[in-house]
Amino acid sequence: MGTTHHAVTPFGPEDLTPGAPILTVQLEAPEAIPLRAKFGVTIKVTYTGEVLAEDGTKTTTDRPIIFRSWLIPSMIDPLGNNPPREGFWLFRRRASPNTEDDRNSALRQRDELWEACDMYIEACAAGVDWDGPDMEVPVTKHEYLTRDFTSLRPGETKTYHETLQWESETYLPDDTVPGDRFRFSFTGATMDWWNWGGYEEHEKAQTTVMLPSWECGRVILRENEKNMPTLVIPGANEIEFVIV
Repeated sequence: MGTTHHAVTPFGPEDLTPGAPILTVQLEAPEAIPLRAKFGVTIKVTYTGEVLAEDGTKTTTDRPIIFRSWLIPSMIDPLGNNPPREGFWLFRRRASPNTEDDRNSALRQRDELWEACDMYIEACAAGVDWDGPDMEVPVTKHEYLTRDFTSLRPGETKTYHETLQWESETYLPDDTVPGDRFRFSFTGATMDWWNWGGYEEHEKAQTTVMLPSWECGRVILRENEKNMPTLVIPGANEIEFVIV
């Protein structure tokens, strides 16, 4: 499978930050999906147990890490809040044309036929406190999805199962028909908060972070947190599926 043309350049090894742990992402989805069927993608985030050194080499570590895991699935429906190079992308190649001439012309264009799709489902924001005070939230209590923090040891994986289509709502274009092919990709992310240590360590330390009052936003870093190396997750494999 070729690589779909992106309007942005996915994060790669050259974007990783010295001193930060290395995480990778793998995407999975069914290869064929009925037109109106509920389906989703699997997102696997793995901590390799490696740290990038200043000279660009990788060193191994046995230290666990903790990070705000809510940020990654939230990028599927970004509401325009993702930084330009970050998040998930959906591309469509429409079903094959009906005539031989059209098919030959389509083959010549190849990957130019892939068109980017808007990924947005309108959500109800009633009751959201947009102007309230910032909130101090413990990183070891998962009271709400937006307060989801995950601790991983080297070699461990955090797995998300994210729905792309329900019976009544879908991220696919409204005019999708059988034969349309889609590619779903992840161009990478800059995590909004992370630290060394596992749940037990941060439970004892009573570690907290600051979130905006509406919570569906990035962690507001305090001065002592701004010195941490930026945790960048590079882009992942593209997955392709067809509507049947």
